[in-house]
Amino acid sequence: MDYDATLSYRGVNFALMEGRTGLLIVKTGSGGSIYGSANKYLHLAERVKTLHGASVIVSDNPLELSPTDNMAATMAVAEHYQKEASINPVYYFGVSKGGQYAAMYAYQYKWVTKWLALNMPLFINWHRSRKGLEELSPSQQMFLLFGDHDPSYPYAEIVDALEKDNIKKIIVPNADHNFSASVEEFITLPERYLFTDINI
Repeated sequence: MDYDATLSYRGVNFALMEGRTGLLIVKTGSGGSIYGSANKYLHLAERVKTLHGASVIVSDNPLELSPTDNMAATMAVAEHYQKEASINPVYYFGVSKGGQYAAMYAYQYKWVTKWLALNMPLFINWHRSRKGLEELSPSQQMFLLFGDHDPSYPYAEIVDALEKDNIKKIIVPNADHNFSASVEEFITLPERYLFTDINI
């Protein structure tokens, strides 16, 4: 088992699992690869394609790029693929720093309707995350997930101050920053929060 294709663009590496019924963009954590520990991103992509028939683009997260350049490269590749393949809907799953990019920049990409940010660091650049979340379009949904053993969990209440109907905070019990106790639970997160209808 492996991805259908890989490529590099503006210093960012990408992997593609090709489907027909939508697109999931996955952005890893800081310094993360397109495979991840125990091949978790590859397993996630295969699961999404098998269960939902959707394409998956996994983007690594190189340390040397600024958040703005990193996210811009990721979304440029994803948008090009989405238009060429003529597939909708489009969802985004960001892990740690990749999740913080969702908070910061989702409002700039209204063609992505659902966003899932896992264990984003709340104590780093919160002012930028807050500004982005405040500008989130009413047509977009944002799920902010925090494991109750994650370093950001004690600060998670700060999200409630946003008071936006299209942002939902969710606490995941017995989960640390990397979901190290259960790769299986980690790879099911997109289908639980993005590929199902949840009233928020």
